[in-house]
Amino acid sequence: MRLRQRLRENLPASAGPRLVFAGSGDFHHVTPGLIARALEASPGAPVTVVHIDNHPDWVRYANGLHCGSWVGAAARTEGVASVITLGVCSGDVGRGRVREGDLSLVAEERLALYAYHAPDGGERLCVGGHSWPTIEAIGIEAFVDLLLAKITTDRVYLTLDKDVLRPADAATNWDQGRMSADELFAILHGVLAHRRLIGADVVGDWSRPAYGGGLIAAALKRAEALLDQPWRAPGPSADALNEALNLRLLDLFAEAA
Repeated sequence: MRLRQRLRENLPASAGPRLVFAGSGDFHHVTPGLIARALEASPGAPVTVVHIDNHPDWVRYANGLHCGSWVGAAARTEGVASVITLGVCSGDVGRGRVREGDLSLVAEERLALYAYHAPDGGERLCVGGHSWPTIEAIGIEAFVDLLLAKITTDRVYLTLDKDVLRPADAATNWDQGRMSADELFAILHGVLAHRRLIGADVVGDWSRPAYGGGLIAAALKRAEALLDQPWRAPGPSADALNEALNLRLLDLFAEAA
């Protein structure tokens, strides 16, 4: 509630559609609030949320939201027709961990998952009785056509975590996927050319970890990070790499607007 209030105060819906660069992927839990804001700023027909990420961010989490559990809240937001998650390579959708996800989202057809590469190496990702071809298997041009066919609304909200990209194209705090920047921009160009964008956010910049909440909470968070995040910081070119990508994204979204 406090987050929603701060968004209303600092980014009121009356200001109209916005592109938000939120920094680290640790802040992806802000996205449901930004989606709600975008729907208030641009009322009308339902919206499809296009979520580009190396992780599904669909964990069931009862005590609020974090960067790995926000998709359920977004998919159940009034005015959202569905969420399409694409680009995942992580083991979060592998057989050993898929049960950690909110499979009801798939059963209710609120969520579709188009992995870049399936953890088992197959050409399709199978989850909860549904299956979807991987981007790697069908190629980027065919995937863009497929994606546009699956977006059943005229309006979209885009949310991007740069950890979907290979390390040559971005530097993040999390394990990274296989998508190239050119493939990412092919997807974005396709969506923006054929759908109306009502808002967007970008996360995934690398930032030096700093944990609050007291000594015990910080220690627990640091231990958790050792399991989920790369142990080594990126090289000195990380900021320049991310800045170049952010500027390219800014140009694209500005052109679309």
